[in-house]
Amino acid sequence: MGMSACYTGHSADDAESIRTIHGAQHNRAFWSAALSSCVAFLNDVNDILSFYKEAVHGGDFLASRIYRRSVSENIPYLAAYRRSLGSGLAANRRVLDLATDEQRPHLDRYMTAFAYFHFHCRRYRWHDIYPGLTSIDI
Repeated sequence: MGMSACYTGHSADDAESIRTIHGAQHNRAFWSAALSSCVAFLNDVNDILSFYKEAVHGGDFLASRIYRRSVSENIPYLAAYRRSLGSGLAANRRVLDLATDEQRPHLDRYMTAFAYFHFHCRRYRWHDIYPGLTSIDI
């Protein structure tokens, strides 16, 4: 069964709408297998695409997961960054490999949009490096 419902934010039962959108109601085995990889992807990509904002801010940089990994594993920051990048890309592949042909384009679009958001939202300061990026102001 496909994604038969769409979340409008006005549903009487929002949780049920969300479950239907994501297919968890029909494919619990997929979500059981993929959830930890989804979380890893979100965490790693957020860390990777937040590093510039955190470095510019200073205080946020010392609290970042990549910096803490660098210190705790006694490795250069760039090596820790590359590990997070590799981990995020591997998580992306695991999720897409677990997905059905029907789920895959939706998940791929979601994960691409997550990265797109970070590049285009002013909060992450990528406009400092790439001034031609179209802004998303939230």
